Amino acid sequence: MKFAAALLGVFLATPAWADCPLDLGRGTGWVVFSDHYLMAFRPDPLRIEVGEPFALVLNVCTKSGDPAELLAVDANMPEHRHLMNYRPSIVAKGDGRFRAEGFVFHMPGRWEITFDVRAGEESERLTHDIILK
Repeated sequence: MKFAAALLGVFLATPAWADCPLDLGRGTGWVVFSDHYLMAFRPDPLRIEVGEPFALVLNVCTKSGDPAELLAVDANMPEHRHLMNYRPSIVAKGDGRFRAEGFVFHMPGRWEITFDVRAGEESERLTHDIILK
């Protein structure tokens, strides 16, 4: 409980992050952040099924709240040492908003999604794991 309150205090004490929307219209999704970037994303449709195509809806911002650029997104299964069978495409929606289309997780297990983001000359790779059953 103390950790949750401390984490909430960090978000409330950082007003610039308020400019980067964390709610992507459905009240669900994940937030990934680093020292320089904040990214919120959710799948579309909301439930990822084995062998079924899906997209990701994303907001990508700098820690100061400015929009950032999504350069690339991909997924792999580290335990199996392979990528997806498909290459996602990125559609920019403006102001740090993106839609990455063309995902298909062809088997259950742990998938690691990688996001290459940039603002100005500074780029970074963010990751998030999804366990698909």
